[in-house]
Amino acid sequence: MLVRKYKRDSGTQARYLYTTDLSLSEEEIEEAWRMRWEIEELHRDVKALGLEESSFWRRERLQGYLTIFTIMTNVVRELVGALNLRSVEAFLRFVERHLGGPPADENL
Repeated sequence: MLVRKYKRDSGTQARYLYTTDLSLSEEEIEEAWRMRWEIEELHRDVKALGLEESSFWRRERLQGYLTIFTIMTNVVRELVGALNLRSVEAFLRFVERHLGGPPADENL
């Protein structure tokens, strides 16, 4: 187990990182956690953008989708950072507020 303390607005908090691989250094444990957290954020963003229910039958279609998805995800994340927002959900609320609400047809 690796314990890291960090400061938050509400005071000092601890983060507990567990691993079954006892050969990892502290830095390797932290890097594995960071990589895993990025995957969790990606899943959250996919869900927030309504893209988790896509299905594809041909490889070319999947490759095109992944290319477009990657570009779109990077653009949205850049906008989240540029607008000092905390998440994709906050960005979607921002867009709805400033562009007059969600689309009339949720399937668009």
